[in-house]
Amino acid sequence: MIRLVLLLGFLASWGLSQSARVVEQRIGAQGGALQLPGIQVVVPSGALVSSVRFRLERLQAVPTSPPQDEVFFIQTLPEREVVGIYRLSSSATNFLKPLTIELRVNPPHQTGNRIFRSAVYLWDGESYVSTQVPSTRETATINRLSLGLNAGAGGYPAGLVLAVLRAPEENLRRECQARGGRWSGSSCERR
Repeated sequence: MIRLVLLLGFLASWGLSQSARVVEQRIGAQGGALQLPGIQVVVPSGALVSSVRFRLERLQAVPTSPPQDEVFFIQTLPEREVVGIYRLSSSATNFLKPLTIELRVNPPHQTGNRIFRSAVYLWDGESYVSTQVPSTRETATINRLSLGLNAGAGGYPAGLVLAVLRAPEENLRRECQARGGRWSGSSCERR
């Protein structure tokens, strides 16, 4: 009996953790929102002509497809922190009004003289776009009129992968220079 109760408790907690990691919803012309801890996607009224399926999921790691070249730079650093990795998927590629994606990016904090830098990496199916987050912000907002083909998952053709990472600035600078780049104070520029 105790084993059965423990098994049921495990299955219930697994189901809860799974449901907290994936949200699927149909959104029509009136608009709507999808939300998970750390991310909210708002589809404004008038962005769609008809009902469209959306899927929002929190991932455990950056997917092997897309290529991880850009994100790999910060992932290899000591003391780096993964704030969140998400995938937004949809059966629609383009929208009449931009979707608003708000990501929680705990602001860079200082321990003594150490400064942590936050970055949002966005994969749209073709390339990464890296955005540095100002230290005064707790959130970053991205507006999109389209999602990338071949970036969706779960049977959805279109999507975006968003990775929020932070690391100490001195580690970013050291790693950038070791790779032959020039640290600009916010990003690693290729020479």
